[in-house]
Amino acid sequence: MMLRFTSHDAEGPTDSGSLHHAILIDKDEMVVAGKIRTREGIIECLRRGSGATAMSLMYDAGEPGELSLRTCLLPPRDAPYVLSVELARHRIAMFVHKAEEWMMVDLDDTHPAMRLWEEARRLFTTAMVTSDRAKADQAGHASLALAIRASERLAIAHAEILLKRRFRAKPAPSTSIGVRIDPSRSGEALRELAKRHFRLLAIPLRWDRLCPEEGAYRWEQTDDWIAWAEDNGCRVLGGPLIDLGRHGLPGWVASRAVSYEHLRDLAYEHVEQVVARYGDHLGMWSIGTGFNTNTTMSLKPKEMIDLARTLALRVREGHRGRRVIIEVEQPWSEFIFKHPDALPPAAFLEQLTQAGIRLDGVGLRLQFGDGEDGRSMRDLMEISRLLDRYILLDLRVLVTDLGVPSLDVAEGGGRWRDAWTETLQSQWTNRAIPMLLSKPHVESVIWTDLFDHEDTRPRSAGLISERGSAKEVLKQLVGWRRKLSKPLGPLPPQAS
Repeated sequence: MMLRFTSHDAEGPTDSGSLHHAILIDKDEMVVAGKIRTREGIIECLRRGSGATAMSLMYDAGEPGELSLRTCLLPPRDAPYVLSVELARHRIAMFVHKAEEWMMVDLDDTHPAMRLWEEARRLFTTAMVTSDRAKADQAGHASLALAIRASERLAIAHAEILLKRRFRAKPAPSTSIGVRIDPSRSGEALRELAKRHFRLLAIPLRWDRLCPEEGAYRWEQTDDWIAWAEDNGCRVLGGPLIDLGRHGLPGWVASRAVSYEHLRDLAYEHVEQVVARYGDHLGMWSIGTGFNTNTTMSLKPKEMIDLARTLALRVREGHRGRRVIIEVEQPWSEFIFKHPDALPPAAFLEQLTQAGIRLDGVGLRLQFGDGEDGRSMRDLMEISRLLDRYILLDLRVLVTDLGVPSLDVAEGGGRWRDAWTETLQSQWTNRAIPMLLSKPHVESVIWTDLFDHEDTRPRSAGLISERGSAKEVLKQLVGWRRKLSKPLGPLPPQAS
């Protein structure tokens, strides 16, 4: 038997919607290989192995937005499950679990999160007891929307407490909020903006940009920005040095059928060149990203680990004090569904630690809204839940790419609340920044781009538009930097 889902209206089964970013998850919270298809309006899920399975997919939940959501673990059966009901079941259970984990189970019944959750639970009960599948679907959809809103409210309330606790008596470091700068564009206006508002800059050291042709390096643009940052007292995160994600390799490397050993040697030579030039000018190095995803090149786990070890040792060679991180893209592991031989981020980082590779932190890429390479939209609770998992790894976390678009950029990318606009981008950021920085293991949050350009991901996520005008999101980031530049003071009595 297989896992099957359906949606209903008054006339019977309906189209369950597009299967954007649909994946299967097992009892260990791991993405598993399989197939998901729609047949006569019913979603059918087949996977390797057996046992209870959950499905995750993009789903239009109404007012909360079109989000990547999942069901609980469900056993296969002949009769299809009602999709909206099972999505609601998982979100209601998530609320209870996180409330217990965060020790917030004693929230007053009048708290907005509790009121929304109680109404969601009531509607879920209605969906479960009715024999009319159309009515069950309708009640399940309404329950899901309320449960998402409730869990986001819970995550925001928890963040408010933790943020006050973390910065009650001391300000946040000036490098808590930074921005990524593409060195291809310069100009006094951009530099003045960066100098005025940010003390932490992430400068890409893209292999394809620095060395578009074998042996021919083009340093000028990167030289200018790094020299300027050093002269103006900005701390610089350089990298990633090697990007094995989509479009991360130079054409002269990607076009060859290179073995792992050849790739490692080429990568080592490139990193050697970059470190020789910038080794004394950068405060932190990102050695790479995409090593574990097998998106561009299929690596065995031991090769992933060996590559990370080789590059980390090269960056620190002769200077053991250099800070080194490795970046995680696609942190929800969707790539496993198509590349089952790849490693999930947690397993990859755990193997790095077990191999004795010293890292000073891990970089998380939290970009949403265009649906490419894991950038489908998640709600605030799901983002908070992801960050909590990294506490167990005992590594400092830098959010090295945080961003959402300021306009709708792709079908299937999802949305938070409504169609993307500059105002909505700003509102989302106003909730995301304090939530991320409330986590005690999060060291810095870096916005994905200072200005919009052809390589901005997701498109239109920059702080400055292509026309050169500042977006509302810039004001939000600057506002949070100012607010956190001084202690926040004591907690309210009810939160202490």
